[in-house]
Amino acid sequence: MTEPPATESPADPANVDIGSRMLTRRPYPAWLMSAALHAALLVVLALTVRVTPGGGTSVEPDRSGGIVLVQRSEGKREYFEGGDDAVARPASPDVAAQSNPAAALPSAEELPFDLDGVLPSTGAAMGTGELGGALPDAGDLTVGAGPNKSIGGAAQTEVFGLQGEGHEFVYVFDRSASMSGHGGRPLRAAKRELIESLGDLGRTHQFQIFFYNQMPKIFNPTGGTPRMYWGDEPSKEMAKTFVAGIRADGSTRHMNALTVALRLRPDVIFFLTDAEDPQMNEDELAQVRRLNSGGSTVINAIEFGFGPYDGEDNFLKRLARQNRGQWAYQDVSKLRD
Repeated sequence: MTEPPATESPADPANVDIGSRMLTRRPYPAWLMSAALHAALLVVLALTVRVTPGGGTSVEPDRSGGIVLVQRSEGKREYFEGGDDAVARPASPDVAAQSNPAAALPSAEELPFDLDGVLPSTGAAMGTGELGGALPDAGDLTVGAGPNKSIGGAAQTEVFGLQGEGHEFVYVFDRSASMSGHGGRPLRAAKRELIESLGDLGRTHQFQIFFYNQMPKIFNPTGGTPRMYWGDEPSKEMAKTFVAGIRADGSTRHMNALTVALRLRPDVIFFLTDAEDPQMNEDELAQVRRLNSGGSTVINAIEFGFGPYDGEDNFLKRLARQNRGQWAYQDVSKLRD
């Protein structure tokens, strides 16, 4: 009798094929796969996007680099941009300033004025408010066009009896310590004459004021580049405030103030001093004549002294005579208070 073939029990785990178990394993849940994908995307975005201080987001821009070459020659600096073509070309002012910010600032030697009166509150910011150095070019002093001399006619004015006629006037007055002598009458009289002279100028005329000791203190109420001012009422009022604030101190140096005044090329300079010492020598007088090319500027010289004039032909007489001007002597003992 033939026996029927044996059959395996499907319930027996030992007889279940391993590959079948792998094929029948349940997949990962869909929510888990979605969470993993979103997490990966967030990591990528975090690496490519940055947060700006204003709370928004922006893509980091591409930045290019460059090389700036500095060449020094005779105390001057030149800046060049370097490129792949190995040909140097002048760098733009912005590039030069970014590579060397100090190059954009003037040195102390380029500021010859007593800045207390040139820039607001400079004395408080810098202590003394005075810097010395080389004198500037005319371009560093004048701004804009001068008066149209065909409009309004010339002005006629005077200081201590010396008359001047023209459209542009510069007053160069001594403010050294000796001007405070005799109860302060010399400086007070000089201020009074100056303000009265400004009263003769009209809106079509221009003026500038220097009070000097060892360096000029220039009238510059608006700050910035010193310039000539129109003879309108607002400018005259500012001039009165400037003149009222002048105090006498320090020593005397004539040439600095005269040199700067001549570079403005006015029609008339009124030059006033009480200084017998130091006197301008012949070389300095010759330098004034060279600066006053063609004698275009008339220089009227007013000399303050004590007692009657001794008759000497001094440097102030020669200065006026050599520059088409007049000379006058004022006995300070007779000045009114």
